[in-house]
Amino acid sequence: MGFFYMKYHRLSKEQFESLHQEFAKYLAALSIDKSQWEEIKTSMPEKVDEHLDQFSDLVWEDVLSKDLYLEHLSPNHFFIFECLENQMNLIAVKLDYPDKNIATPAGWKWLMEHIHDEKVVFYRSTKAYDHDRKEELYGMILKGAQISKSDRFKSITEFLS
Repeated sequence: MGFFYMKYHRLSKEQFESLHQEFAKYLAALSIDKSQWEEIKTSMPEKVDEHLDQFSDLVWEDVLSKDLYLEHLSPNHFFIFECLENQMNLIAVKLDYPDKNIATPAGWKWLMEHIHDEKVVFYRSTKAYDHDRKEELYGMILKGAQISKSDRFKSITEFLS
């Protein structure tokens, strides 16, 4: 196969486990069946690494090419990004309650119940991507943003409407 340079990072063991069917399809597309894969695993560990890396890059390319939501949580700040094709929409929440932690499920519930409180401040903005969209989103993930579902973004958007 030759040298393969990864664009992203290798998926975690848990991510591979959750994508085992997709990985089997990837191997099948390369005409590698289960017995051949077992042989590769025992006799050619460098090939295993290469296949895991290539599959990881394919998954990252797919994930980063779709509309997605990213969250960055801390106890008193919350940033949620709606990452669309040409722009990113941000909702930021700042909480002036040092004893509350909106990064926990209980803290989020508290926030939803006290969303009209004057010490709960919201910011909204929209921006176009500075350069390559996938690189920008991947960079945010590397800095701690988590891929999330749309429910938090949509619930806050409904409140702000």
